[in-house]
Amino acid sequence: MGIEEAKKIIMETFANTARRLGQSELIGYIYGALFLSDRPLSLGEIAEITGYSLSHVSSAMKVLEGVGLVQRIKKPGDRKAYFVAMKNFGEWRSSAFYENILRDIEETRDNLLRALNEITEDTEEAQKIKEKIQMALKRNEVAKRLLLTIMKFRSEEEILETLERCLKKG
Repeated sequence: MGIEEAKKIIMETFANTARRLGQSELIGYIYGALFLSDRPLSLGEIAEITGYSLSHVSSAMKVLEGVGLVQRIKKPGDRKAYFVAMKNFGEWRSSAFYENILRDIEETRDNLLRALNEITEDTEEAQKIKEKIQMALKRNEVAKRLLLTIMKFRSEEEILETLERCLKKG
């Protein structure tokens, strides 16, 4: 198998992951192109690699930037924006990725509590909804605790080593 075939497999893998996550395959193709690149790429270069229009690439890039999977870079003396893929845990930690997830978790918690406070009826349906909200609040708290724990580590290796030590202890 040649390099080009290997690159195609990687790009398809990222595109399939994006689809499974409910996103456009373009998001996966863009991340794949940046992941494989040894240098920052412009929107035009990404459009050329993926075969999508500049406007589609630009829209998808906003999603990728928003979740912290890519970073925008400016080159001195060049008006174009260039992009690189965030490839490891340390880069994600330093981006807004985890802070955005944490903010979403906290917003979800606030909205669940607001919904819970709105239920003043004492009916069977109201009780069922309250129970569902309480369960969602418990899951939300677990998600927050997990995220805050992960954010304390400096690298993927440190997380894995800690998990392995915990599992060995039983």
